[in-house]
Amino acid sequence: MTHYRAAVDTPRERDDVFDYLSDFATTQEWDPGVVEAERLNDAAVGEGTEFRLVAEFLSRKTALTYRIVEYDPPRAVTFRGENATVVSNDRITFEAVDQGTRITYDADLALKGPLRIADPLLRLAFNRVGDRALAGLKNRLAPARADGLGPLSGRALDGRVYELPGDLPKPYNFLIVAFRREQQRLVDDWLPWLIELERGRADIAVYELPVLSSVYSPVRWFIDGGMTRGIPDPGARARTVTVYTDVQKVVENLGLAGTDTIAVLVVEGSGRLLARELGAFEQEKAERLATAITSEPPTEGAAA
Repeated sequence: MTHYRAAVDTPRERDDVFDYLSDFATTQEWDPGVVEAERLNDAAVGEGTEFRLVAEFLSRKTALTYRIVEYDPPRAVTFRGENATVVSNDRITFEAVDQGTRITYDADLALKGPLRIADPLLRLAFNRVGDRALAGLKNRLAPARADGLGPLSGRALDGRVYELPGDLPKPYNFLIVAFRREQQRLVDDWLPWLIELERGRADIAVYELPVLSSVYSPVRWFIDGGMTRGIPDPGARARTVTVYTDVQKVVENLGLAGTDTIAVLVVEGSGRLLARELGAFEQEKAERLATAITSEPPTEGAAA
């Protein structure tokens, strides 16, 4: 049996990191050795969830089916992968540290049957693969912090067209960026606090930004129409600005790990990013965002 163990720190919160990595389909986003990855069912991730991965190892592509055999959020998750020739056990643990989260990755790889005689020859190659995967994970979870909102074209559900950041109307603009329909629950959890904040200050505006792939642009009328029918409140329609674009570029521009959760941004009228929080609403996150607007508001549209 060949064993690999290493740790990496990320500034991201433990709950968010656990949710991201326990969905093993995300390995294709950070492990250069994984060429295909998919979840085999649509149910919520948990014990028993299965994934199919195709990994490139020693110049050959190998498909494995992984199953979650331990699911202990947000502390640990273990995957057992297997095919006709190999067995892989991958355990990931998550520890809260002062600067974020420490991720420890333990992996065991063993060959089956007569191939077990080649196990000692795997160690060097397996360690190299592990090191590349760890470097990819570190880069994915700790990308460079964005300092501004890149150009985005959007249209509100009330028909108004926006060219961002130029059309941001206030000195302080709170943008809730979401990528998937099921993330609306997270958006809705943030809205009461944000709307109350907006009502109390004339220098604040709140927007929801569903970001979708540009491949859906031809059916924008259908998608936006469905959203509009589902939102009877005119104010909510006016603050919902759909953006059809290159999703990966948005992710990279905002310094996100992926599309697995939402981002709540505080952006000046000039486009400068003042603060960012990820995931579900928590009072501590809200307080951190509020600190970005406690100072005297800048002149609207002024250069940062």
